[in-house]
Amino acid sequence: MEPIGKSPIPVLLLITGKIAMLFCWLFFLAKTSNVLTMHYDSQTTQWIGIALYGLGLIIVILGFLGLGSSVSVGLPEEETALKTGGIYQFTRNPMYFGGFGICLGSCVYSIHIINIILFSITIAIHHSIVLKEEKFLEKRFGNNWLEYKNR
Repeated sequence: MEPIGKSPIPVLLLITGKIAMLFCWLFFLAKTSNVLTMHYDSQTTQWIGIALYGLGLIIVILGFLGLGSSVSVGLPEEETALKTGGIYQFTRNPMYFGGFGICLGSCVYSIHIINIILFSITIAIHHSIVLKEEKFLEKRFGNNWLEYKNR
């Protein structure tokens, strides 16, 4: 399967969303290495942030493994199977859900306005991606997708 499919949204917007997510994740490292001064810091927020970051990372990995050879950025051109087992029993979008968990963990661990803005951009752009991907999945898988979505 090709690793790059058709972008569900304008490419520049897709790239902006992916970069915002990456930099939000990296804020965790910026705080750890004392590159930036945070707006607020406590041991409680650090532990909660680490837990959310770790949980999000586990969910992303499970989502990635659950897709198997169907992993691609964008909408795949090739025929694929609808994934409904494993982590996909609990969420239709584990990699986005886990990615948002990593961002949330980063925001709680590294409380900084720029990090919160990056997370907001990430959520807004990826929400539009999810909506377009769900339309694609409904078109491709029809009733199987609708039944899965309703569960």
